[in-house]
Amino acid sequence: MRFLMWLALGVLVLFAVRKKAQNLARPDQPSQASAASQAEAGAAATSTGSAESMVCCERCQLYFPASEAVFKENKSYCCAAHAEQS
Repeated sequence: MRFLMWLALGVLVLFAVRKKAQNLARPDQPSQASAASQAEAGAAATSTGSAESMVCCERCQLYFPASEAVFKENKSYCCAAHAEQS
């Protein structure tokens, strides 16, 4: 009985090593798990186009997209309230 258990474990390890060796031999093709996660992560980036520049609020030091900035006296703020306070 122990022999069968060790044999099954050895076969599983052999398959895992072979799979890893195949993935290392072909780096241009990502694995299925990483391809799925990359597709999910890249879906939002590709739908909006290129990356947007970030600016820092002068009051709270929060970084946010430049398209959402409120500018006052050549300074950027995250909201109108912070622009008025400064």
